Amino acid sequence: MNNKYCTFNLKGEFILYSVIKKYSSGGCKIIWNYSTQTKNNKWECKRFYRIPEGYELISISKYDKVYLVSNNSIYEWNIITERGV
Repeated sequence: MNNKYCTFNLKGEFILYSVIKKYSSGGCKIIWNYSTQTKNNKWECKRFYRIPEGYELISISKYDKVYLVSNNSIYEWNIITERGV
């Protein structure tokens, strides 16, 4: 796994973007969402999202917005509602 980008959102959750290399292709791009508010100080993965093939991450905002680029167009995606804007 190759970690590429990380940030915290307004709720204090840790957001991590990584690429998991596969043997025959370029890899699987994943956004991981970790809760940092735990009783035992161990962060817990709440959910994860796969970036579709052909899209590249630009950035992730503290407002849970993911900015992606594909075919010279920029897309905004809300990771809470899982919808494009």
